[in-house]
Amino acid sequence: MSEDRKDTPTIDAVSSPDTQPITGAQEQFTAAVDELLDQLQHKFETVSREMFGKLDDMTRRLDELEASLTVTADTATTASSPTK
Repeated sequence: MSEDRKDTPTIDAVSSPDTQPITGAQEQFTAAVDELLDQLQHKFETVSREMFGKLDDMTRRLDELEASLTVTADTATTASSPTK
């Protein structure tokens, strides 16, 4: 048996009267679940990063719109006030 996973007990170490030996199918299932969890974490991080980027972009655009409206309102107020 290869020593690529030292934390996984061998079949001899697990075979005792009160435990069942770990089978290859269980190891494959565990590896598949670990891989799935890694993929989900990566996707969550990607979606989260994209959402924060879009929120930042929306905030910037709203700030620009607010500044534009303020300038337009100031210009309209100045143009409509009577000069003496």
